Amino acid sequence: MPHHAPSTLPQPKQLSPLGRGLAAAQLAKETLTIVLLGVPLLLDLPLLAVAALPGLVLYLFRWVLVLGRLPRRVAARIWVFTLLDELWGLALYLHVYETPTARQLRYLKWSVGLGLAFTLGALAEIAWQRYGERRRLRRALLRPA
Repeated sequence: MPHHAPSTLPQPKQLSPLGRGLAAAQLAKETLTIVLLGVPLLLDLPLLAVAALPGLVLYLFRWVLVLGRLPRRVAARIWVFTLLDELWGLALYLHVYETPTARQLRYLKWSVGLGLAFTLGALAEIAWQRYGERRRLRRALLRPA
């Protein structure tokens, strides 16, 4: 009976250096947001800590993204949840503070603007990578023998 070498499974696609860079930029932005907006808000209203838990989980996942340890498919899901979390954080902050200061509004504007830019950029980069891979595969399959 012939001995067959075990077949190797294909490795999941990983994030590109640009994708990891966008994750690092989002992580830095979120660290500043936590310090400048989150901590003062939680000191005023500690019961809102529960509403911040999804963002904290995403924050921890982003560390793993920066290290490049998650497959691209999982990263795309994390970025979609990040998009929802950015919008949730904006709605929550504006709902809690009836009259935010000009400084708070400026921090919020920059935080949400940068967060949306990084998130949409990361999602677009993942989509572009996938498109390029499919295009190369299609070309290889349709190439005359």
